Amino acid sequence: MVRPGEREQRERRFRGEDQARPLPYLVCSPTLELGVDIADLDLVHLRNVPPTPANYAQRSGRAGRQGQPGLIVTYCSAFNSHDQYYFRRRAEMVAGRVRPPRLDLANESLVRAHIHAVWLARVRLPLGNSIETVIDLDHREELPLREMVAQQIQLGEAARREVEEQVQKLLAADRELLDRSGWFNKRWIRQVIEEAPREFDRAFNRWRELYRAATQQLEAAHQELQTARQRESQQKAERRQQEALRQRNLLLQIDTQREEGDFYPYRYLASEGFLPGYNFPALPVRAWVPRGSEGEFIARPRFLAVREFAPHNFLYHEGCQWESVAFQAPPGGLEERKSTQKLCLSCGAFADPCLDCCPVCGTQFDGQNSRLTHLLEMPNVRMKRRDRITADEEERRRRGYELQTFFQFAPKGSGYRVQEADVLRGQTPLLHLRYAPAATLLRINYGWRGSGGQGFLVNFDTGEVLSPTQIQQSRTGSSDPTRLQRVCLAVRSTQNLLLVRLVQPGLGDPQTLETSLRYALKRGIEETFELEESELAAESIGQGSHRAILLYETAEGGAGVLRRLVEEPEALAEVAQASLEICHFRLSEAGVQDLRPECRAACYECLLSYANQREALELDRYKIRDLLGELAHSRTDPGSSRQEHWDWLRQLVDPRSELERKFLEALAEGGYRLPDDAQKSISEPRCVVDFFYDLNICVFCDGAVHDEPTQAEQDRQLRAQLLEGGYRVIVLRYDQNLQEQLARYPEVFGQGN
Repeated sequence: MVRPGEREQRERRFRGEDQARPLPYLVCSPTLELGVDIADLDLVHLRNVPPTPANYAQRSGRAGRQGQPGLIVTYCSAFNSHDQYYFRRRAEMVAGRVRPPRLDLANESLVRAHIHAVWLARVRLPLGNSIETVIDLDHREELPLREMVAQQIQLGEAARREVEEQVQKLLAADRELLDRSGWFNKRWIRQVIEEAPREFDRAFNRWRELYRAATQQLEAAHQELQTARQRESQQKAERRQQEALRQRNLLLQIDTQREEGDFYPYRYLASEGFLPGYNFPALPVRAWVPRGSEGEFIARPRFLAVREFAPHNFLYHEGCQWESVAFQAPPGGLEERKSTQKLCLSCGAFADPCLDCCPVCGTQFDGQNSRLTHLLEMPNVRMKRRDRITADEEERRRRGYELQTFFQFAPKGSGYRVQEADVLRGQTPLLHLRYAPAATLLRINYGWRGSGGQGFLVNFDTGEVLSPTQIQQSRTGSSDPTRLQRVCLAVRSTQNLLLVRLVQPGLGDPQTLETSLRYALKRGIEETFELEESELAAESIGQGSHRAILLYETAEGGAGVLRRLVEEPEALAEVAQASLEICHFRLSEAGVQDLRPECRAACYECLLSYANQREALELDRYKIRDLLGELAHSRTDPGSSRQEHWDWLRQLVDPRSELERKFLEALAEGGYRLPDDAQKSISEPRCVVDFFYDLNICVFCDGAVHDEPTQAEQDRQLRAQLLEGGYRVIVLRYDQNLQEQLARYPEVFGQGN
């Protein structure tokens, strides 16, 4: 977040090029590992242990680049379990195996962004160095695309076909993986290409909002300056005017390093998710910091911003302390960002306010198990410089905010399929897993802890968020109450999630068991798959029989590890073994051995960390010792849900078709993948498919009647139309060996037993 010019100046001083102001020591973010080349660097001091051996190799490799000796000092924090883990296993970090980076290649948003990149290259639109080359600023209200731009991005049919062919070549190597995703097909590719012009236009909406707000402030300040009759009022109006000008200059890339600014067109489109951008948070929340005579926008990922940029929280930036005091209200106010959601307290899902039952757990809503909440989708914020911090403010900061996460599965028509599995020790179920790709997560900030979840009191005209003192003043009549509304803050994100439910909570305190297991599994997954701590989140969600551990991937594009816990029989057992080791236990023939009996419940070398100190009394490694030992010998099996699904399919098959019945029996007996639906009705072309997989695969079981010439011709025409519509067609014949036919399509039915 250091401005490019300032950063380059510091690098020059550090290299010794500025003899008048040498800089012997430079403190950097982890991005130092990405290309900063200072040849005569002798010492690298790592503030903590890097996430993986790959990160360690990159960061330590900054020293000794001219062949001279280099000293690398790594500090292991006593309050960080990751650091303590590698303090005891330092060879695994210093000389560890560098694994390939993990990325979920079947992530729909990721693939769509790459298709947009191919489309944009074909359009050959010169974006230039400023968004002003794309947006027509003369039309101040609408801020539409320039007429030339709007025309150029509309490709003809031949050009769109070229883009589609290029995309097919680009994705050919991963086609099998994408075909299994459920949402990917030729029709989806065409749709993304056809909608690209509209998505390109919509990607600039957040920029338009910022530009309109800056312009509105500039005009208001100019009006105040003309009418002000006191020097103090004039100075205040001048400051607001200069601040608005600085905002517009940043938005238009005036007086900034062209390729480094947040609003450089390609960088901006990456942050909005239209183009691939792994170095930038997608759809960030921005804070305006009026630093000195200038000012700048600071961006944060949404799930971090809902806490860090929350009202009256503090931010430390460039040696100064800033307080979040107001939202940047777009022209017309904040009303358009308001929404109402019904929250299911039983399972943790959120739903449309008009529903009477939860779409996930089926609970009938009442006043005890649900909550109707008024939300404000978090807008950008304004910061105010603070000179000092009082004890009262420090106490409120220490308490923190009351945050809660809710989820919503992807719509059924999207092609995503919720996968369920049981984790078994022998025939005894231990855990029930429910994996939901591309689920929507809703993160809600209810206000300061201890406030009763009342949210924040916001002036919807100015965007100002009232402090406790101002709230008291509003009660005494010094503020117009009609302009104030109380709302909770909310942000949304689309992520892969996994719900882990204990089948048998066991004896003792279930809260301690669940909390300890949550942190143990999170740490075990991170170490097993070499994830950074920030790439995986774990929370408790729901209540009663629907209580579960919510795990979700926070990395851009997803890491693709949660799917493996459901699909790979040994993956969770491997995680449990790592969790046991983290908790100072060792598996042996005699059982589970305790390697650190002096750790009575939890310590900073196992489950405790600086971030979970509030839950310290609910952490006890002994409460999960036996369960982790069982999980270490377990297997993940979709068996029970598979049987229920098979029984449901069996009821749908045509009773007149012997081949359909034999097909289902062969799949069940051979351990093949079952269809997702049977007797599936398709609207275009209008037909009923015998069996259907969510990968848009149609399976027809053709008996002897399909050999008749008329029927055979109808079948040929219909299936040709299905192929043209993006479906894959598989035909199973009555007069051929069924097992041999199944073996021809292992990518669809699996390998079997």
